[in-house]
Amino acid sequence: MNMSVYLVESELPDITEEFMLLLPKHREVVNKLFADGKLLMYAVDEDRSKWWCSVKADDEFEVMDILSKMPLIRFLDPQIHGLMFYNGSEQLLPVISLN
Repeated sequence: MNMSVYLVESELPDITEEFMLLLPKHREVVNKLFADGKLLMYAVDEDRSKWWCSVKADDEFEVMDILSKMPLIRFLDPQIHGLMFYNGSEQLLPVISLN
């Protein structure tokens, strides 16, 4: 099965101390998901009220599994949208082998 790309969005809650304490661990997980090729984009709007990410997965169940690893997910109400296609600038760069 070909992997698809899903756009995930959610409103962000008011920032609490509990939320702030989870941010460092959340960033670690996000960085690992980028390194693993599961996360393609991650963004928060400038007034910190909305969040988006794009996830590479086989289906929505896998998207939810990936999102469940994010410590801040319990504060979010993710809406998942399957995309017909996804183009990003990272697709234009050649893959470099360190071998």
